[in-house]
Amino acid sequence: MARPRRQAGAEGGNLAAPVRLLNDHGYIEGRFNRGRYHWSAGEVITNPDEIAHLRERGAKLEPVACPERPQTRP
Repeated sequence: MARPRRQAGAEGGNLAAPVRLLNDHGYIEGRFNRGRYHWSAGEVITNPDEIAHLRERGAKLEPVACPERPQTRP
């Protein structure tokens, strides 16, 4: 019996590494006319679902180092 395939992201988020858009990317949802979507060049995306969506739509992405969280002062 074959082993079940691992789900994307089950390894702890290796596929969810932050990415930066190299070019502007956008589209108008035409089937149901639900809206216009746009991402600017240089924008850093950290949401794994959004990254997967952009890859499916052919956006040009590059990996980036994890953005630093703002330091909070006591």
